[in-house]
Amino acid sequence: MKETSVVAELGDDWCDVTADRAEDCDLDHLALAAELSTEVHPAHPFFGTALEVIAHRLTNDDVLCRHRATPSRYSILHLTWSHREEIGGCPTIDADGEWRHIIAYENAVDAALSGEGRKPEQGPTGQPREEAPRRPS
Repeated sequence: MKETSVVAELGDDWCDVTADRAEDCDLDHLALAAELSTEVHPAHPFFGTALEVIAHRLTNDDVLCRHRATPSRYSILHLTWSHREEIGGCPTIDADGEWRHIIAYENAVDAALSGEGRKPEQGPTGQPREEAPRRPS
């Protein structure tokens, strides 16, 4: 990954498809754009939008795209790799906006994965679930 790339700000979980990372990534980067184009259907909010895939997450099927008509706009979409046009809300749009919005989304994901900011498990009333009393042995 080029350290001068904006993608470098996202951390090691992302592969910059615009950089030379052949030694680190075995995914066919051309296939990412093709799959995105295949999955986006006429009812999808990004149908007809020119998107450039600039990175993909190494641990799941997320792709980071730049909007060609609005280069300051980025989106993270989650591909299904169905190899067909999707229906409904797929591919999902996990984040959308300026670069700062993408960074804020990624920081929230990182915090959730590290356990920071995680809400306690909720009971049916929306209150934190209490542990059941233990029976004496």
